Amino acid sequence: MGRVVLAALLALALAACGRPALPTGRVENQADYPMYDNIQMLHERATLVVAGSVLSDEVRSIDGLAYTVYRVQVDRRFKGTSASLIDVKQVSAEAGGIPLRTGTRYVLFLETYPDSPASLLNPAQAQYVLRDGERPERVDPAGFEFTLASLEAL
Repeated sequence: MGRVVLAALLALALAACGRPALPTGRVENQADYPMYDNIQMLHERATLVVAGSVLSDEVRSIDGLAYTVYRVQVDRRFKGTSASLIDVKQVSAEAGGIPLRTGTRYVLFLETYPDSPASLLNPAQAQYVLRDGERPERVDPAGFEFTLASLEAL
């Protein structure tokens, strides 16, 4: 009987050796985004550049990944065309991510897709909070200093 129990324990131990350990605690996604040297390069790469207010957010599964999708009321377009309401997605629980905030007005540099919500070009350089209505402030030190007038001129 002792050998049977020992054999069973050994079999279980060996079977578990090839399996990766399940993560414990919070799981964060890690993404690698291109970084840009200046605001002109960021603007050039974007398919849509808008100013607008985040109205709401919800978590959705898109292509097997969890995204937070923000509904944005667009009040000004600097590049591209869009409806007055657009959806912008960000990977949920992303390491180093800077989530948009509901009730806040932003300038957003986006890539658009035919069958999916738009995406920020990167979380550090593609979103700017609009303070006092018209003064873009970067949300990360990697962001750029610019004015809405200079953005309009691009």
